[in-house]
Amino acid sequence: MEVQTRMGYTVKDFIDSNKFPGMKLISDNSGINREIKGVRIIAAPDMEIFLVGGELLLTSLMVYEKLDERMMLSHLEELNKKQVSGFIVKRIQNTAHQSKLFETLLLFCNEHSIPVLEIPQDFNYWLIIKYLLSQVFNIEIAKAVYSKMTRDKFNRLFPEETSEYRSLENLFDRAGRILGNPIVLYDEDFHYMYSSTSEESDLIIVDDYEKYVPNIISRYEYMRQKRKNVEYIRKINILNQCTFYLVVSEVNGPLRELDFITLDSLMPLLLYVLTQIITNKNMEKKYHRDLEYRLLNGSLSEAEEDDVANLFKLDVTEDYRVVTCYLKTGKHKDNFTVFQRKKMEVIEKAILDFVPREYIYCNTNQVIYIHKENRTEGKQDLRKKLEEFQRMIQEQLKEEKSKYEFLIGVGNKVKGYHNLKESFADSKIAIEYIDVIRKIVGDANKSVVDCSKLGFFHIFANIKDEKQLGTYIPDTVHEIHQYDIQKNGELIDTLECYLNHKQSIRKASELMGVHARTVSYRLQKIVKLTGMDFDNVAEMLAVRNGIIILKILELL
Repeated sequence: MEVQTRMGYTVKDFIDSNKFPGMKLISDNSGINREIKGVRIIAAPDMEIFLVGGELLLTSLMVYEKLDERMMLSHLEELNKKQVSGFIVKRIQNTAHQSKLFETLLLFCNEHSIPVLEIPQDFNYWLIIKYLLSQVFNIEIAKAVYSKMTRDKFNRLFPEETSEYRSLENLFDRAGRILGNPIVLYDEDFHYMYSSTSEESDLIIVDDYEKYVPNIISRYEYMRQKRKNVEYIRKINILNQCTFYLVVSEVNGPLRELDFITLDSLMPLLLYVLTQIITNKNMEKKYHRDLEYRLLNGSLSEAEEDDVANLFKLDVTEDYRVVTCYLKTGKHKDNFTVFQRKKMEVIEKAILDFVPREYIYCNTNQVIYIHKENRTEGKQDLRKKLEEFQRMIQEQLKEEKSKYEFLIGVGNKVKGYHNLKESFADSKIAIEYIDVIRKIVGDANKSVVDCSKLGFFHIFANIKDEKQLGTYIPDTVHEIHQYDIQKNGELIDTLECYLNHKQSIRKASELMGVHARTVSYRLQKIVKLTGMDFDNVAEMLAVRNGIIILKILELL
């Protein structure tokens, strides 16, 4: 490609522009009429092999640190052959060797009529580069040259041994210097992550932002808003999982076309690094979740439990209880759908708003939370939080016209992480027997069940042998149940309602929606069938337990 430059833009023209106060000519002026045909930062001591010729070179001389005087002179001879237009130098003289390098450069340039300009150490090279490219080339060529320069600059930040997080820090540091303005990365919750400056604050997106497409060939669109400064915001989605926001603020000056080219050069690398980070996090998360679930289900040895507990900062002396959140389908309980998976992701994020991230485990249709007991927390506080949370999620499901139920089971309190498996089992029992529990407490909408409140029911629920469990059912209950099956009766339901409400015929009739005489007749029928004595406290306790066990068996 034939590169077309503007006619005869010289070092003198650059000096006379007074565009950069603090810059001064430190060589003699014999070479200031040299034409500037390009601009480059010296990034390697063999930089001459990358030059076309006629470039104005920027350097701090640090790249020459390992060269002796003979090698430096040889390098300068090669640059002179390329007819460089001059040097812009940041003078660093921390050592005698650095001072000697500078003297060698200045002496050589004076002998060969090559101009040397000095700029302060805090001067931004890229401000000079952007200005000179716009003076030397037409705008389209300037864009192309600048695009390659910025891509090369970013690509050099990625040696194989560099971690993704370190690469990200380097990337933002470099991008901030090239842009001459702050550039910041935020997460999907608008929280600060990385910045080219030390200033940390969360992102606010105003309601009246406008869409902005830069005047370059680019597939990126920005949100543009004005707060304290004009801000350009690029929304970034990674693997359809995580959203980030890249923000550039016009703190030091307005963004130009070349600045958006910088962002175009930055974006592929940023996407790559963020994808690597998210992928590694997913792998780490899966590994941690596998360990956490094994800890909860009791498949680890005691020594392995110690190692996992150390990883999750669990203590052997603290009190814990396991909370299981479960999304129950109206159909078969194992019928897991895409909707469930997406909804569980939403639920997990919602839970993270009020619990520590490291104590969360999420799989197909359940989120498990290890709750560390807080001595200052009231006994009802956790349950109230969970009930409020459950109602919020259930309302969302109703709005989506979903037939799913969101249930929460709270396991018993246990001492230390070695006993977490017991609390986990309790939390699952609470959910598994939710229908029975609802009947026991007389609340068809009850969706948060605390195992510690179940009393004797918890004992029965842990007995998995149906035959053994059935032995706890009094014969009188069996007789009434068989009568209901044969006659399609409601004696068991009537008896349960009557006993659950202090043996009040009036209350039972109200709740069942039948006349009091009907309840009275059914109770008399029970007495006639079984000889049941309602005044016998011990017998009534056994009957109530028997009815509960009967309902447990119906679910097994």
